[in-house]
Amino acid sequence: MKRLLFTPAIALASLWGRLLSGRLALVWQSLCNECYAAYLRHFFVGADELIINGSPVCVTGGRYIRMGRRVTLGSWVRLEATCRWEICSQTFTPQIVIGDNVVLAPFSRIGCINRVEIGEWTTMGQRVYITDHTHGDVSYEQLNLPPRHRPLVSKGPVRIGAYVHIGEGSCIMPGVTIGDHSVVGAGSVVTHDIPPYSVAAGNPARVLKTVVSQNI
Repeated sequence: MKRLLFTPAIALASLWGRLLSGRLALVWQSLCNECYAAYLRHFFVGADELIINGSPVCVTGGRYIRMGRRVTLGSWVRLEATCRWEICSQTFTPQIVIGDNVVLAPFSRIGCINRVEIGEWTTMGQRVYITDHTHGDVSYEQLNLPPRHRPLVSKGPVRIGAYVHIGEGSCIMPGVTIGDHSVVGAGSVVTHDIPPYSVAAGNPARVLKTVVSQNI
């Protein structure tokens, strides 16, 4: 019921904001974001000092999503912890764990039936896609089914370390671990693990450089 009432309120607030200009418009947008953050916090486990930069934010299975402190979500971010796939009568116990001070830019999406973990101070560019599962496998039998009629299959959890930057438009695929302090270039498709302190890019992404401390 709260969601049904709050959705038109968001639309009305956004419309009213367009009628304002200059500093007044910025103040109004800031107030709207703070109210929206207060509303969304109740959908997650944790989420202290949640920061919202625009609306809407789409949440599925919030009770399986644990937020750290001062997480920032941009507009049209989608967080989907799927506990049941009705078409194939599958059930899951998903876990999305997001550390302190993580930033998810607009249009980013996380899909989870297993576990997706993001370390503190990690930043995602716009339109980053992270998933720990696929629709079916590449067997002949399943390829003859409509994609949405195939079972959901996880090849393992996704673990993204702390202090990682993932560039705009990148895809992080199932079973991948990205080490702490790494950088993933824009438009990359990460299908294999990336060690800590690495720079990776491409489709599929490969390590271009590993940074070593000058004090060694």
